[in-house]
Amino acid sequence: MNDRAPVIGDASEHAERNRWLWSAFARSVRDNMVAEFVVQALRIGGMVVLARALSPHDFGLFKILVVVSTFAMLVNEAGIPDALIQRRDLTPAHHVTAWWMSIGLALLTSGLLYGGAPALAHLMKMPELRQGMRLLCIPFMLEGAAVTANARLRRDLRFSALAAADVLAEVAFLCVAIGLLWYGMPTLALAAGLAARFAIHAITILFAGGRTPLGLPTSAAARDLGQFATKVLGGRTVDALSSNIDFVLIGRLLGSSALGFYSMAWDLLRFVPDRVFRIAGRVTLPTFCHLQDQTDQLAKAYLNFSGYLSRIILPIVICATIAAPELIKIIYGPKWLPAAVPMQLLACGLLLVGLRLAIGSVYYAKNHPEFDFYVHATRLVLVVITIFGLAKTGLVGVSMGRSAVEVVMSIAGQWLVCMLLGIGFTDLVVAILPGARLALMCAIAVIAGKITANACGTQGVATLLLIMGPPAIVYCWRESSTAMRMFGDTFGRRETTPIVVAQELQ
Repeated sequence: MNDRAPVIGDASEHAERNRWLWSAFARSVRDNMVAEFVVQALRIGGMVVLARALSPHDFGLFKILVVVSTFAMLVNEAGIPDALIQRRDLTPAHHVTAWWMSIGLALLTSGLLYGGAPALAHLMKMPELRQGMRLLCIPFMLEGAAVTANARLRRDLRFSALAAADVLAEVAFLCVAIGLLWYGMPTLALAAGLAARFAIHAITILFAGGRTPLGLPTSAAARDLGQFATKVLGGRTVDALSSNIDFVLIGRLLGSSALGFYSMAWDLLRFVPDRVFRIAGRVTLPTFCHLQDQTDQLAKAYLNFSGYLSRIILPIVICATIAAPELIKIIYGPKWLPAAVPMQLLACGLLLVGLRLAIGSVYYAKNHPEFDFYVHATRLVLVVITIFGLAKTGLVGVSMGRSAVEVVMSIAGQWLVCMLLGIGFTDLVVAILPGARLALMCAIAVIAGKITANACGTQGVATLLLIMGPPAIVYCWRESSTAMRMFGDTFGRRETTPIVVAQELQ
């Protein structure tokens, strides 16, 4: 069975297929946008309630469970959904084999969690961790059963079901956590809420994804999927390590206070790129895979998506960086002001990180997932060397070095994309220049706002409004027409070519 439309045919067939693709892309972005707004509203509101009722110890335990869940889900999936999405021709044997592989991995993950819970609780000196980890075992089994259904939904660009699953999962988390608080069981609230989040997410995906074909796994299908999936798993594992090792090393070498300031700076700079990825970035993998045999169209889509990213990420991050002292002081209080300098030093590297949100999707679409491994393995080595080498210089030196690592790896990662797509690095630079020009104009406006605020001697929220108001006006003035067209593409007609990724695809 071939469940993806063939890519051969005349120009009219290609055009018709691409019209469907970009229309589906726009609908997926719309659904993700609505879901992300609802999820963030629920999460922020819920955390306000939970933070008032629970202790820092409870949230520390929850953070450990989240980290454990991240690596457990990594093993649960093992690159299998990416292999299903990337492969152009799929048979029922591929679906059946992928499902059995996922079930086996879920059993392994749940068994390790259940058996290893006492040891990890003892190692972390958190007795409650044992019960929390064991609560996650059944939800992870459900998530394993839903892996192939999730892949089908993503492959077909049916992100409405995925968005609904995200919202329902967050509602389940809050209902269970607050319900246990109500019944006087605060130590279980967050752990049980996390288990409910995974369980409801998996059940929703299972219902929406349709029935998996019945049958037994085959070795041929396992070989077809296994090579690609193994490379994806390697890349994702190294990515997770390289994305978290700096927090571990800074906490160990510089202390918990330095780690707190570093984490605050990192989280503020990553907030917008992370939201963009949740809304649009995760749609690029199935979209680009549909174009895997149309390199010229894929190249145009990637360049236009990069331009889209630059117009959102560059202005916002640069303005936040310039206004970092005032932003942190007003929102978080004076005690967090030492995070302003690390935030400004990290900005250059994290700007480029935001622009490389879709490079992995290109690697996968062009059947080179090993590039993802090479990039993140090199990044991991450089991060470790940089932090150990610059630890004596304190948080300032470490932040500068960390930013430099991200600059180097972003350039290397983008160069590999250009090589795969047959485009020049200058083509990519040209694509992001409009965003860079907009960022420069917004930077001038925010500097003018800071000068005005200092001259007026304002305090608190008034200062923040004076500083961020001018760049907001400049941004709206320059991007109003683009924003309206994007809004029309995303929320308007169903058959359309969204400006986000397909400005030049006709």
